[in-house]
Amino acid sequence: MNRRSFIAYTGVLSSTVLIGQTEEFNETTSRIRASSVVFSLLDKLNAVQDRVGYVQFNLISFDQMLKEAAYCNKPLTPSEIGYIETIFYGNPKRYGFYGERTVPTLTAVTNKSNICYINKSGHSLLKGAAMEKYTTIKKLMGDDVILTSGIRAPVKQLHLFVKKMVCEGGDLRLASTSIAPPGFTYHSIGDFDIGKAGFGQYNFTEKFQETDVFKKLYDHGYITIRYTTNNPYGVRYEPWHIKVTGGNETA
Repeated sequence: MNRRSFIAYTGVLSSTVLIGQTEEFNETTSRIRASSVVFSLLDKLNAVQDRVGYVQFNLISFDQMLKEAAYCNKPLTPSEIGYIETIFYGNPKRYGFYGERTVPTLTAVTNKSNICYINKSGHSLLKGAAMEKYTTIKKLMGDDVILTSGIRAPVKQLHLFVKKMVCEGGDLRLASTSIAPPGFTYHSIGDFDIGKAGFGQYNFTEKFQETDVFKKLYDHGYITIRYTTNNPYGVRYEPWHIKVTGGNETA
């Protein structure tokens, strides 16, 4: 898959914005309607996740996703593929996300020999620095800490981003404050999320910083906030996000 095909679908995507093609992104264009393309795309990605399973869906490649969607009798249309490419290859600064690109191509494949599945978590981590940091955290906190999200290939990040877009009525600006666009998440190259066992969805809120898990890890220097409060990258504060890779502190 390459980026040339999305240009052909401008007319089809009348209720969306070709992010990489526009000269400006203002409040009018930022309020994008969650069109039939977005809803149908989410439906098809859900079907693929159901088919391959949650664990494998975290790592599935774009080309494999297309095959699995066809097996589900839900093949992606040219307009849906074109829309994906506008999101992946477009410039997210136009709708307020200022993080760095971490994955250069939509068809990037995760080398499964470089990952380690974390038992009972549903997630995997990259071997090396990520796995070492998580192992150290577990030794300190034991069963009090859980892995809530690990490595995410572009398709997984796309799924999360599209779901958030639907929840936000198609508003890319609002969606990107909590979910990085596919191709721009550090989860693709090492970062991971942690939580307190039994804390549920509060692990993904600022309430997490009030837990004994956060306080102990922070005091011991195991939490470096990548997305700080009022950061210049258009991203909400995320105390649960463990920085592993390089890049800007808040990128």
